[in-house]
Amino acid sequence: MRKFHWFLFGLLFISLLTSGCAINLPFNNRPAYPTVRAAKHISSGYKGPIALKWIPPTFPERIDIQGASGFSGGGSQTRIPTGVGLANRILELLDVSIGVNDSSEKVLTISVIEAKTEFEFSANLFNLANAIDVGSCVFEAEFLFGNEEWNEIFTAEGRDPMIGGTSQTGVLEKVWDDIALQVVRSVIQHIR
Repeated sequence: MRKFHWFLFGLLFISLLTSGCAINLPFNNRPAYPTVRAAKHISSGYKGPIALKWIPPTFPERIDIQGASGFSGGGSQTRIPTGVGLANRILELLDVSIGVNDSSEKVLTISVIEAKTEFEFSANLFNLANAIDVGSCVFEAEFLFGNEEWNEIFTAEGRDPMIGGTSQTGVLEKVWDDIALQVVRSVIQHIR
């Protein structure tokens, strides 16, 4: 009977370690250099600059508080800056590819229909810091530029091959870089 009590105590202890805590991670809200370089090389016949308008206007400041999708950290309250990360990346990549200026008369309106990020923490109990080793994002938006209007869904996912993660947030940052690059390619294709 005592072994059973110790087993229950151990199970409770492990459950408390892996869920229910608030987690703030050190996200970088700018695209990685290779992503910026890729955006610079996208050929565009369009001469900018353009102005960028978000609907809702608070999307570039949106931070989601959610748990991880996997077992480890499923009950956590993790701050995931989905809106901040995507909006900053899209703005910067549009700026290096065609130019962005708030005073431009040519306005690109991005109406966000869905922006959802999912992630899983490393399942290693001996990590001192939580590390995201699986991440995915779905971004659906309606775009309006002059008379051109289109709707598109962008998806990306990533996995860190290292046990324990090479970076706490690098997987999601790479996923958001991929989404932003897809958005820029779509915009350039439609506004030529």
